[in-house]
Amino acid sequence: MKITSLLVFLAASTLAQAEDITALGEGTAEQRARLTEIQGAPALDLALEGWINSEALNNESLKGKIVVLDFWATWCGPCIASIPHNNELSEKYSKDVVIIGVCHPQGAEKMKAVVDGKKILYPVAVDTGGKLGDAYKVNGYPDYYIIDREGKVVLADCGNANVEKAIEALLEKE
Repeated sequence: MKITSLLVFLAASTLAQAEDITALGEGTAEQRARLTEIQGAPALDLALEGWINSEALNNESLKGKIVVLDFWATWCGPCIASIPHNNELSEKYSKDVVIIGVCHPQGAEKMKAVVDGKKILYPVAVDTGGKLGDAYKVNGYPDYYIIDREGKVVLADCGNANVEKAIEALLEKE
């Protein structure tokens, strides 16, 4: 009887953790309302250019991986400050997770210098024309979007400090 109760508790706890991933998003409920059509939808095609640290990636090549889209800019102080942590996450979860730096087109001419100077280890590419950022309704930098192994956006606009929590929640879900 106690074992059954424990199993029920663990199953409910795991389900609650998976559902609570949306609580890791940035902003109030009103602010997040703009993301309702993105949250839970299939990931958009990665129409990016100028790949560094990787060949061009696409949804097909990323199947089976958790993907973290890091919308960043070369002129964004918080974006630059987040690079060491993103490098740590990229190394720590390399078996299961791919972090992709999606560089804002403004300042993209400096992207290679920033990648080299800051020793970015994960794939980086330019969001030419800002189309992907617009489609995802990116409203600040850095902005993180988490895509599960099935290619579904499970967390749009993840709180910057919550990226690892979101990754761990998805890994625990399995």
